[in-house]
Amino acid sequence: MEMAKLGQRYENLMEESHVAYCTNTRAGFLAAVEKSKEAATVTDLMGGAYGAFCRTNTEQCQANSYMLLGEVAAAARSALSSLQSARAMGSRTVLVKAMFGCGAVAETAPVEMAAAEIESREQERLSGLPPSYGLDLSQEGRINLPTTPADPNRLRLAYNEAAVIICDTALAAVGGRGSRAAADTLRVPDLYSEAQARGCLGYCLLELDEEKQCGWELVRQALALRRQVLRFAKPGRATLNAQQGLIDELTILEEKLLVYGHGSDRVAEAAACRREALALCETLGAYA
Repeated sequence: MEMAKLGQRYENLMEESHVAYCTNTRAGFLAAVEKSKEAATVTDLMGGAYGAFCRTNTEQCQANSYMLLGEVAAAARSALSSLQSARAMGSRTVLVKAMFGCGAVAETAPVEMAAAEIESREQERLSGLPPSYGLDLSQEGRINLPTTPADPNRLRLAYNEAAVIICDTALAAVGGRGSRAAADTLRVPDLYSEAQARGCLGYCLLELDEEKQCGWELVRQALALRRQVLRFAKPGRATLNAQQGLIDELTILEEKLLVYGHGSDRVAEAAACRREALALCETLGAYA
């Protein structure tokens, strides 16, 4: 089957998976898993970087559905498979997304995630095969990941830390955010992924009561990046998605300020977040 037909078949199956997932029922989640599995077989036929990118998406969708079904071991395996495909693709944007996807599963299922990580590393060792295309990201952001769940919270933290380390390393390699160009898209995560990475790590540090000053700095960096995403978004669906992303970030930050913040400034900052979020909601309502 030619690539165009494979791509259309993949898109159709993923749309069917999404529709099933959105029913928010057990039957729907099961159907979503089955459709994404079908889509995964199509990505294997595609091959190359694009096939790896699509495979990353299908595995992330499976992980989400498995988590809602309570099948946490299967969710962990899917999350790790998504990470392997992201490494094969050679895009740091996709790799960062897969990293904090693993972190999300590790938050709920640290034991299963650690077991899946050990199994994944052993499979890689036995294969002895390096990535066949793209950047060699086989070990990037992975060296400090624990493989034992002695402290269940540590694995979640480690995945989020790894995602941010990848962002920082990539930015340093190209001389900072201001000098990024289209040619850097494989080497440097996009603003949306970077915002998610920094936000995930920041909130994780706050919730674990570790390096709280660093945590606040990270979540404010995430908010600034969300504003940049909105500023650069193309009119239409991209702008609406960027607005919703910024609203979500503001809402989470408001909540965390009131729960984990200290002093009178936290109340004022939380109120400012609420005002900005409400203003954006009004703008979204105008498009509805």
